[in-house]
Amino acid sequence: MINKQTTLDLNGPILSFTQQPSSSTINSGVSTTFIGIATATYPTQDPLNPAVNTGSISYQWYVDGYGALSDGNISTLGFSVTGSATTTLSVSNVTTPTSNNRRFYVAADIVPSAYSQPTGSSVIAGTARSTGNAFNDPKLSDTAILTVNPTISVVKNPSDAEVAEDNLATFEAEGSASDGSSVSYRWQLNDSFLSDNGTTIIGSNTDRLRISLTGSSTNTVRAQISHPTASNSPLFTSSANFRVVIPRAIINYENFIDNSSTLLSSGSINLPDQPNQSYTFTSTGQFSSACIYSPEKDISLRVYLAGCVGGSKGGFLGGNGGLTTFDITLKQNVEYVFKLGSLWTGGQTDSGGYPNGGGSAILYEQARVLVVSGGGGGAGNSGNGGAGSGASQAGQNGSSGAGAARVLDGNLGVDGFFQSGVTGGKLSSCTYGRYWRDIGFSPCQNMGFVQQRQVNGTIISGTTDTINRGFKPGLAYRSNGGNASSSNDGGGGAGARGGNAGSSSGGGGGGSGYTNGEVTIVQSILGYNSNTFSYATIQIL
Repeated sequence: MINKQTTLDLNGPILSFTQQPSSSTINSGVSTTFIGIATATYPTQDPLNPAVNTGSISYQWYVDGYGALSDGNISTLGFSVTGSATTTLSVSNVTTPTSNNRRFYVAADIVPSAYSQPTGSSVIAGTARSTGNAFNDPKLSDTAILTVNPTISVVKNPSDAEVAEDNLATFEAEGSASDGSSVSYRWQLNDSFLSDNGTTIIGSNTDRLRISLTGSSTNTVRAQISHPTASNSPLFTSSANFRVVIPRAIINYENFIDNSSTLLSSGSINLPDQPNQSYTFTSTGQFSSACIYSPEKDISLRVYLAGCVGGSKGGFLGGNGGLTTFDITLKQNVEYVFKLGSLWTGGQTDSGGYPNGGGSAILYEQARVLVVSGGGGGAGNSGNGGAGSGASQAGQNGSSGAGAARVLDGNLGVDGFFQSGVTGGKLSSCTYGRYWRDIGFSPCQNMGFVQQRQVNGTIISGTTDTINRGFKPGLAYRSNGGNASSSNDGGGGAGARGGNAGSSSGGGGGGSGYTNGEVTIVQSILGYNSNTFSYATIQIL
């Protein structure tokens, strides 16, 4: 018997990696490579293993969750590859976040070699033989992770601001990272970085800076947005102009409806620039609630507050609304609300009684009533309505309905109630508001620096959170004029106390006025306003 070595590899081979692929961290748009090299070895034995290892090793690169790679652009992975069937995989044109955290590995596979038997014969059917395969074939490499650094961008630039000296201006910025991770902020004033001091600089390392300066000046403000690994960090926002002026007699206003989630209108009034240095709010249209505040300083005002006339029937007239003229100092960044009632036309809120009682005009400082002017009583088919009164007076009797009783200064009380049939009700000295009541606020309690909410608690979009609020839309018993038994009678006017409705086709009584004693009353007039709307005129002193 002749012993002859063939190319059949016995007792092996065994695949193993001499070089494992390593993880790589790069920036978006950059290229990188992963290398995996395998070898085939045989066990040590006695007698010596005669294997000659004439086979070869093939390679195939993979990405976890995707599968085998092939050369070219792979849009779903966010990159292009070459060398997908070699020891070296080249990855190019990487993107963030698509390419980030992709996990690569390579599979090594023995490719057996062919030989003939007997030696020297052609490798054809019947003579062809193949070398042995590895028992651990295919062999997978370790996993290498591709980390692509994120990029950051500016989503929101700060807006220009103008405030009075020693008043806080607010600047907001927003940045984002392509991988959704957090960014950090540092604010600059005139290209110098700021640090919080808790009073004049607040939020210098957040997305919202509040800052005040003394004296008039023109400045620039911008935010630096940073990320620990972003390739383009840091970025700066555009610069906002920050103008500081000497305090002015500016009045800001917000007109809203109690059950609407958006403002009707808002704006800013520089009273010295207005005709007669005055401005008037009315209940025409739907401007029944007007919040005013002074953002720059305390302002001394004279206010003319008038209730609404009652409706007329035939040749009989409704009573005119009362007028109260008073002086008040608006405290800076404190909420004041004019609640301006209207003529009854179909069950709307803040009106007089059915039919056609006149609505009152009320000024609130936060939650508390400061001044009321009563609305006029509606006329009946056979008699006039009574006049509404200014502060500290009773409403006038209509032809058949009694005028509202006087409420002594400071004695309105929080226990308001609606009308009961033809009998008028009483205004509450503070606002209840269903939403605020239900979450535990008392009627006279203020809410602090918050946006205004409608009756159901939804924030009224566009309202500011920079003033100290207390007014609670909703329940306060403002619609308190007596309701007529029929359309032939006149309804009572609303007020601190509501007038009684008329009877036997007579006119209703006028509503009474009120002051809590915290303002200076200049004049109180019974039956002044003949307009079908109540109004409030503010005038600088």
